[in-house]
Amino acid sequence: MPERLTGDAWSRALRDFQRSAWRWETQGVYREPEEQEPFRQFLAGHEPDLSFMHGWWATVEANVQAGKRYGRIRVLTEPLTDYLRFELSFTQQNVDAGEDIRVMTLDRARELGLPDEDFWLLDDELAAVMHFDENGFRYADAVTEPQEVERFREIRDRAWQDAIPFREYLASR
Repeated sequence: MPERLTGDAWSRALRDFQRSAWRWETQGVYREPEEQEPFRQFLAGHEPDLSFMHGWWATVEANVQAGKRYGRIRVLTEPLTDYLRFELSFTQQNVDAGEDIRVMTLDRARELGLPDEDFWLLDDELAAVMHFDENGFRYADAVTEPQEVERFREIRDRAWQDAIPFREYLASR
């Protein structure tokens, strides 16, 4: 049974990797408690308070300055869910912090046979398969068996070559 990453162990995994962190992000809605008020503000037409992201952006900037790499693909529904519109409204700040973010439509992901499960691939050695419920992220299963991790690397490689860089996506909208 894989190790479950929660709390401090989860935070350390996302902070202390050595070379690269890559995320496959497939949910049309995330229900993270710290996002609920900013999301409500966004839906009401107000500028959302993005202070919940400040720690993440600072971590990314520090890690990128230390030579680490971040990549992410956001799978987008068509039409976009309200949550994805909210998330895309501040994605440029993730890019500015140092993440290489690309997007792909859900239809294209399905055509390519890509999974519906979210995961992080850390240093190409650990796949952290994320689990959610109605209250947001619960835990990640740490997959370290080399053949299983190779499957996640193949998913990343197949998706990456087909995804659209965020800046191109933004320019096309």
